[in-house]
Amino acid sequence: MTQPDDSQEAGPTPAARGPRWPKWAKINLPNQLTLLRVALVPFFIVLFLSDNLAAQWASLVVFLAASITDYFDGAIARKRGLVTNFGKIMDPLADKLLMTTALVCLVQVGMVPGWMVVVILWRELAVTGLRTLAATHRMVMQASIWGKIKTVAQMVAVIVCLILIVVQNTLNAVSATWLSTLQGWGRGGALAALLLDSNLLPYWLMFVAAVGSLYSGFKYFWDNWEMICKELEDA
Repeated sequence: MTQPDDSQEAGPTPAARGPRWPKWAKINLPNQLTLLRVALVPFFIVLFLSDNLAAQWASLVVFLAASITDYFDGAIARKRGLVTNFGKIMDPLADKLLMTTALVCLVQVGMVPGWMVVVILWRELAVTGLRTLAATHRMVMQASIWGKIKTVAQMVAVIVCLILIVVQNTLNAVSATWLSTLQGWGRGGALAALLLDSNLLPYWLMFVAAVGSLYSGFKYFWDNWEMICKELEDA
């Protein structure tokens, strides 16, 4: 009698079944929020660049929701003792991915100058490289007060830009004469018309964010200059 071949009854091998996916229920809450923030980025792009007003309003909601997860994932991780190596790496990466996406989209629609975004991105890449260098020396670069100020300034600037774009598009869709109507409401109306019809407010908010980014970047390098010099001398 022919004996059955066990290899044929064992079922598909792991490679045949495809890549293994982590079970969502086993991922802790802070890491879930971080992954959610990453997952929201493509939705933000599609909604924001859409010509549909409802989609543009939805993009604002998506960005605000993603920004809120940035606060809660870190707060929950520290409070519940759920700080992980994954979170240490992915949390700041998710922040940079969200902010970079929003900044590039704002440049595309002509809301902010490209050079400001270049300055902000230069700082982010430079400090990321510095953190990587510090990690090779088993050092952890703690976020400085200037780094936190920079983050808040960027977030405020982006949110104001998004609100202004959506409001402008909504007013243009509702009435072609909204600007002249506002201008006829006295000084307050004239000021509101100026802020809504120009990029004056977004420009200066983003300018502050760019300057803050540049200063905080130089501050990181200045505070770690001894480590940089030692690394260059030992290379």
